[in-house]
This record gives sequence, structure tokens and C-alpha cells, in this order.
Amino acid sequence: MLTLSRVRIATATQLAAVVTNNGLGVGYALRGLRDLRALGLVDHGQHGREKVWHLTAAGQRAVAEGGDVVMRPHAATGERAIAAGLAPHGLAVTDVIVRWGGPILDWEVEVDHTIDKVRRVVSDAVLYRPGRGAEAEFLELDRFTMSLSRLALKLRAYEAYSQATYFEGERGTIGSTKSLWRQRYPDSPIFPVVRLVLGGSNDADVLDRRAKALQQRIQGIRLRVDVAALPRLLDQPSSEWTWRPIGQSEEEARARHRAA
Repeated sequence: MLTLSRVRIATATQLAAVVTNNGLGVGYALRGLRDLRALGLVDHGQHGREKVWHLTAAGQRAVAEGGDVVMRPHAATGERAIAAGLAPHGLAVTDVIVRWGGPILDWEVEVDHTIDKVRRVVSDAVLYRPGRGAEAEFLELDRFTMSLSRLALKLRAYEAYSQATYFEGERGTIGSTKSLWRQRYPDSPIFPVVRLVLGGSNDADVLDRRAKALQQRIQGIRLRVDVAALPRLLDQPSSEWTWRPIGQSEEEARARHRAA
């Protein structure tokens, strides 16, 4: 159940890949899911010919009571996501996470980052990578359902989040201004990179052109943004994945951090 709560929706094959690390335990995963369904803790919807599994309200409560997962008020439930036709997007996010494999320590999906009373950005997923600490990376996936303008606006929202500050100290006292994002990601030495995966087409060249057009829309953005075409990622082991930067380089981001 904990694994299913982390990905929100998944097929039995995807869950088996997470639990067994080799994808050979699909039967084992299915038996476990059926047992949990009999207890009313999980259920499934349908996407094409595949069953898409999710926690029920009782399952969500059970996981939350265990203290391993923080309930997120803005995150849609798996059942609602399937009913709203969002299964293809959610399954694609799960696919990327599952195939990423070893280099990920942990992850969570549908993560709300509130900037102020009117602005927030919700990440499709946040990945925690091994390194000097639990360094985070933001994962965004678009299946050709968002216009370039909307994609650019979301990236600009990440930029706003990276620049947002808060005042630490009692009113009327000498305090200090600190970066808002550091409250959430204290182990990341610089603001996390946004990994943008473009899908919705099996033609990677089409997606490359879309990435170039998006780069023009966000020219001058003060944010690290790396792009990859989903067909290429699904066709290769994660050790061979390549990402194309369309925002700041890591060197520029570190120089900006030192100057701040």
C-alpha cells in the first residue's frame, strides 16, 4: 500500500517493478492487490485493457495513520484521477519513475509548493537523489496536452518559487530573509533542477522541435530546466538517458547561488 500511495496510480506490472526491482513478480503483486481489495483498501479503474490500481479512502487513512506518508490536501486521489481521464498522464509519470530505478532514493507525486496567497506550483513528482544529501529534482511530464504557453507559465512559476523569500524572526525584531524553497529542501545545495519529459507522440523528433520552441518561450529564465523525449527514455536504461538543458546551466545556477 505504501508503494501505491507514493505513485498514486499504477498497473500491477509497474508495482511489481518497484517492489521486486526486476518486474518478474507481477503475479505476486496481483495476489497482494486482490487481497487488499478484498479488505477494501485498494481498488482499480480501467485504462484500455489494463487495470489501474489506486488506494481507497480507507487505504489512504491506513497509510496516513502509519505515519510513513504525509497527506497532501491539494493532491487528487487515484480514483478521481482515473475518473477525470488522467490515467495516461499518471501512468506515464509512474513509468518514468519506475524506469529511473537505482539512482532514486525516494519520491512523491503531486507535490504542492505554495509561493504566496495566490501563487503555487504543483510538481508532477519530486525525486530524491543520492549525493551529499537527499538532493531533490522536480519531474514534469507533458503528453502534448498543455500548450507551449501553459508549459512556459508553469516553468515561470518554478522560477518564482526559486526566488520567493520569507522573513524569519518576530515582528519588530532583527531577523533575516531566507529562501522559501530551503524550508522544504534543505539538503539541496542549489535550487533543484526541473526535469521536463515530453510525450504524447512516438516521434522523438517532433518532441525535440517542441522542446526548441519552448526554449524560445522561456529565454532568459533563471532556472535549470532539462528536457527529454519520453520515447527515448522508455527505450533506454536510465544509465544511458540524456537530457538537454533549455534553461540555466548548473554553473550559472551555482554562480547565482554564490552571489545571493
